[in-house]
Amino acid sequence: MKKFSVLLVEDNHVYAKLIQLLGRDKAQFTWCKDLQAANEAIKTKQFDIYLLDLYLPDGDSIEFCRCINTPKKEDTITVFISGETDLEWRLRAFEAGAENYIQKDISKELLKLKLDSLLDYQANRLLALKHAKNDSKVQTDRTFRTQLDHNALIHFYRQCLNLNDVSKFSGYLSSLMESWELDYIARLKLTDGTEYHFKNNDEAICEMELELFNDLELNSANVQSFGQSTFFKYQQAELIVKNMPTDSYSKGSLVDIFHYVVEAIDIRLNEIAKLQHMDSIIQEIKEHLKEREDDKSLSLLNELVDDLESITIEKDLCDDNDDMVFF
Repeated sequence: MKKFSVLLVEDNHVYAKLIQLLGRDKAQFTWCKDLQAANEAIKTKQFDIYLLDLYLPDGDSIEFCRCINTPKKEDTITVFISGETDLEWRLRAFEAGAENYIQKDISKELLKLKLDSLLDYQANRLLALKHAKNDSKVQTDRTFRTQLDHNALIHFYRQCLNLNDVSKFSGYLSSLMESWELDYIARLKLTDGTEYHFKNNDEAICEMELELFNDLELNSANVQSFGQSTFFKYQQAELIVKNMPTDSYSKGSLVDIFHYVVEAIDIRLNEIAKLQHMDSIIQEIKEHLKEREDDKSLSLLNELVDDLESITIEKDLCDDNDDMVFF
């Protein structure tokens, strides 16, 4: 198995050697002790993973992280390693393009688990990206053709009205985000406690992103911007949109759009829960009527079953069938 190429920027000699020792089976390290050396290293070599200490002799590494992720490099990931525990620093790291944030004050065993998890995450991520690129032409033909206008939002609304399978939100959200070339992370919570996590290219959500959702859910408003990212939440739906435009007009327009998107998802999740509850009641009535011969009750029950099936069957909402006139 090919080893990952890792740029480790860490001024603590002991900690740097520990990381290299723990990750040597799956990674080949280039170790830099400051940002100047790191900037020289990236001029001559490409890396799969960047491991950055937050505080270095010549400054903090937030801006360095932003530079290596602009323009966005899909085939690399950036991870901070720091003793800082405040949410503010993790938000700054996330906004600069980092995928994870590892705290230094953990045991060697836990650090080993986190490094292994990180390397496995990158392996799975690269595989998903490879599949996504191979299927890009097919996916493009199937996704929304509209760009940077409200037709994509209208289409998404129509799909939400018809959706009964929660997992399909992943494809619909990805298609919607492609209209503006944005990245997103979504977390949906059902009434029974089940959680769904969605991300571009069907990538797995990482530990840092789950922690951000938990912290933002408790400490943020329904719409909260930080840097070029914006967090949206309703009762059962949460969304983080990255790479938002910097000009106020474009950003304001997209904030409004995604506010409606999260609201639509939340409304549909509640409707799905009600339909599932209705189905469970029907099953209970069926059990109750098994030992009774009541033609009228059975007839009414069958009518209710037919009505529920007509509601839950997903319909073909193809735009080609619409009779629409534009002036």
